[in-house]
Amino acid sequence: MSLDPRVTAALPVDAGQSLADLDLFALGRQATAARDQRLGRRGSFVRARQLLADGTWRGPRDAAESYVDESDLEAAGGLDGARRTGVHALVAGRLSPAAHAAADAGLRVIVRVPFKLGESDAERLERLAEIDAAPFAIWGALPSPGGEPYGLDTLRLFALCRLSLPRVPHLLSDVGALGPRLAQMAFGFGADELFAPIVAERALRLGANAHNPSLTRKEAATLIRGAGLVPAERLGSGALEEVTA
Repeated sequence: MSLDPRVTAALPVDAGQSLADLDLFALGRQATAARDQRLGRRGSFVRARQLLADGTWRGPRDAAESYVDESDLEAAGGLDGARRTGVHALVAGRLSPAAHAAADAGLRVIVRVPFKLGESDAERLERLAEIDAAPFAIWGALPSPGGEPYGLDTLRLFALCRLSLPRVPHLLSDVGALGPRLAQMAFGFGADELFAPIVAERALRLGANAHNPSLTRKEAATLIRGAGLVPAERLGSGALEEVTA
């Protein structure tokens, strides 16, 4: 079954209400309501491959989407070179000229939102306001912790992202940076898409493989379903297809 994504305005915070004054669970309720109104009560994932600095690929050859990290862009031949290899998206570390150029060229731009324990809401809200005011289209925001991603602090950041970025439709939860459990919990605070390698098979997370961020398609769907959302796979066309099995 194919789902046609609806994109509407995010729910506004009540007049006179400051995000910094809300407790974690009030933020979570508002963030999930904003996500549900905009995108429906579902979470998505995509089978993607990454273009590396040496020109090789990481990920399945039949991936629905290809992306490059901004840190690898110059070595990979710049934006033109990346586009010639079939890159669809840029993961940008900041609001850079490269991100602006990628958006103008029609690529999906995902901007990392750096955060670390001990920051105030005011600092984070200022950073988010800069992202929301970017002079180019941003497809998604990707919270990226500096250091260990402490649970409650990370979830608060996700809720602030959802409520403070009305011009950014998608909020991605990074399995590699957060771990599967915290990445799943982020869906209860406004996230709508997993950012993880989706593979056909994965070895058990034991020993040297303990921190492998890869998920099978079934694991991704189960993780999203466990967060109380309908799992959907994003296809190459951009359409979402509900995962029923």
